[in-house]
Amino acid sequence: MRTGPLRTMWNYQPPLLALPKELLLEIVTNTAVSPNETYPKTLIELSKTCRYLYFLIHQDPRRLVSLWPRAFRARFDASAIYRRQLHRQLDWQAVLERRCRALETCRHTAAAASLAVVRPIASRQPRDLRLADRLDKIDWEVIWDMITEHDHLNIPLLLKHQVHLLAGAAFQSSAFRDREAYPMVLPILSLLVNYDFSITRFFSSDLAPHIVSQELSQFAYDFEADVLITKHMSPRLFHSEFPIQEEDDSQPPLIATKTSSLAPSNAFYPSQDPLTSAFHLFFTTIFALHPDLYQAIPRCTPIPLFPLNSRMFDVEFLRRYERQLFHASLRESREAWHDKLLQKQTFGVSQDTSATATRYMGNIYADTGFASSTHFVSEAHLIEGDWMGYYSFMDVDSDADEGADETVPTTSDWFDGPLRLTLRIVPLDDSPQEEGLQKQQQQQQQQAISYQFPDCHLRTCPLTRFEGTGVDDLGGFHVTGLIDDSEDGQVTWEKTYIESGETWEYSGRFLIPMGLCGRWGDEQYGGPWWIWKADSPPANAKS
Repeated sequence: MRTGPLRTMWNYQPPLLALPKELLLEIVTNTAVSPNETYPKTLIELSKTCRYLYFLIHQDPRRLVSLWPRAFRARFDASAIYRRQLHRQLDWQAVLERRCRALETCRHTAAAASLAVVRPIASRQPRDLRLADRLDKIDWEVIWDMITEHDHLNIPLLLKHQVHLLAGAAFQSSAFRDREAYPMVLPILSLLVNYDFSITRFFSSDLAPHIVSQELSQFAYDFEADVLITKHMSPRLFHSEFPIQEEDDSQPPLIATKTSSLAPSNAFYPSQDPLTSAFHLFFTTIFALHPDLYQAIPRCTPIPLFPLNSRMFDVEFLRRYERQLFHASLRESREAWHDKLLQKQTFGVSQDTSATATRYMGNIYADTGFASSTHFVSEAHLIEGDWMGYYSFMDVDSDADEGADETVPTTSDWFDGPLRLTLRIVPLDDSPQEEGLQKQQQQQQQQAISYQFPDCHLRTCPLTRFEGTGVDDLGGFHVTGLIDDSEDGQVTWEKTYIESGETWEYSGRFLIPMGLCGRWGDEQYGGPWWIWKADSPPANAKS
């Protein structure tokens, strides 16, 4: 047998591979957590040097519990992933790669779009189709995950890759494309404006003396404009009651028939309400761009800007996950009916449906009652406390006399001075039994804060009643209202002035962490409102 140089060459082993496996894994892991790389390119290059290192990096089962989780945590926030118990079945490598691809797409799109110069929306033309096509390729679902999982690392990465500017460009571009992107980008912009106030220029008007663009203002004042956004969203039907139908194989299940008008179930958009986000952006744009704010608004108080953390979005995540489960059940119901019909058409021959069944997502919180008809996701306890804010209005008759545009506020009549109010939770009715039950539920709600996720955000009663008092430029008033968690936390309240007895109706939703936003009045007279907790940190105020 030959024992010459050729055999010696084939038996050669690099000194690195002579190390114990545990030490090799430590070297590989340290390479993966390099702080100079958004995507671990050095790790991937290392995996190409030999088969054994490729095995350790891409195939070794232990990589999923050590290597790739550490590589992910070195670049992105992960506390929310663990708190929401998503790590148990998470492919860390796949999630890391998807996020890096999304950020790289943002970087290339921003570089090609020259977003440093932004034209007002009225001057943008449908010819910007090339930019619109690039914006369509952005993985907005990943962007939203990063925002709502942010604690320390994610937001700086998004700003570095100019996501806030791309979302603004997507808003302007979508105005000429049936506003299909609004349910995605309006919530994103409403949150990122807290980190870059200059993005309000995407909502500015180029028609003096108007401040806010007509595109955004129509959602503030025109109640009928809601459908321009909501037509791209699925109705909130998860807690709706569906009548029981008799067995009829000639028709698909009634639940599928009733929801035939749903938006595509695979279409992504946050559960944070885009209209509520539009109201918030309306106010921030006024405060950012008004030429003489403190002269126009008596006793003007600066609006706060809010730093984000992932716990603020646990309720948003649960409602979004609940919606995903609902759509998964719809698909399963429809396909089960079609499978049953197919079996009859093939004279009873059994069809293997296991492959399709595995596509449906399971409820990882099923043992808590989540996504059932008896438990409701809630943040209603946040209603208690001292609030302040603003409401806007238009004197339509006055504007009409002057020949002004009735959908865009002017600098003289669109705003009122700040309002202040104190709210508290009260029993649903005035009976002593109900009062005792309400106190018990409040105690349980306080204790639930220490419960494990998601129990701390679940309630068995969907309704929360609240009352309070306040004052604005017109005088003191009483408030009585209701929060309905079967409608994703819809907030409605009546504001009755003490001296005049005049009553106005308000409706809105929580917009955490910014507070509450909505509309008051009706189609003839009213407008948007925004209130936030009075103890919001003054260090974040916009002067």
